[in-house]
Amino acid sequence: MLSRSMRVSPSVILLLALCFFLGYQFSRSQFPATFAPSTSPSGSPSEPPRATGPRIALVTFVTDERSYLHASLKGKSHYARRQGYDFIIDYEEHAKRGTMWWKFEMITRLIKEKKYDWLWWMDFDTLITNTEIKVSDIIQETLANVTNPDEIDFLLTHDCNGLNMGSFIVRAHERSTKVFRDAAAIEQRHREKGEQFSEQDSMVSLLRDDTSTSQRTFRVPQWKLNAFPEEIACFDEAGQAWKPGMFLLHFAGAWAHVDGEDPTGQLMRKYENEVLWGEWADMYELTI
Repeated sequence: MLSRSMRVSPSVILLLALCFFLGYQFSRSQFPATFAPSTSPSGSPSEPPRATGPRIALVTFVTDERSYLHASLKGKSHYARRQGYDFIIDYEEHAKRGTMWWKFEMITRLIKEKKYDWLWWMDFDTLITNTEIKVSDIIQETLANVTNPDEIDFLLTHDCNGLNMGSFIVRAHERSTKVFRDAAAIEQRHREKGEQFSEQDSMVSLLRDDTSTSQRTFRVPQWKLNAFPEEIACFDEAGQAWKPGMFLLHFAGAWAHVDGEDPTGQLMRKYENEVLWGEWADMYELTI
């Protein structure tokens, strides 16, 4: 046992504890904790830049093998890394209403996570052709043209047949999830009558009949967010086909417009050569 003269006073113990705590905090500030780096498409680890504007995620899914699997994934992953956005992809779906309803399930799930301000849905048969263009700029430019920008939740496009939901932007807000629930209710009513109603059909019906929903949407020119190539001549009233330098290509319904066993793959491989990728060195730092 320690003698009475060797016992340490409580004030000394408190001082030593304080010094230890301050030293620990200082070491943390000098040597911040490291996190597991993300993996680049090439397989080498690197940390992508983070966007300084609104928090945005690109969202899509694919459930089977495609001849253009690499082209579609590479383009979206590269773009998200360059702009500092998140890229969210599901490889399976369990939508009871039909495969394409899974897009609404994914978006609803992400809204509930409260990590994002906006979500950009893209069908998998899309190719980002100008990775310099920021989808946040498209959002900002669009909302600058409306009276109450905080009330706009959906940025949609049309083609020659009307609404096309192959590429659209949605505000990550509870109001948006209500729209999806209302669309599902429309589908349910038609299913009970023995009718098939897609997620796009349901949204068309909702936008036509529900004023509150239509007032929260803004129609963006097709060429700006959902351009079709000249081979798929189904444009909105502007009649504008994709041109080099435009943002995105969507090969919707390629099977009806292009001959061959793999129409979408053929177009994807053709236009992949037109992609403006930017400097890869700005995104990947070599370590060896």
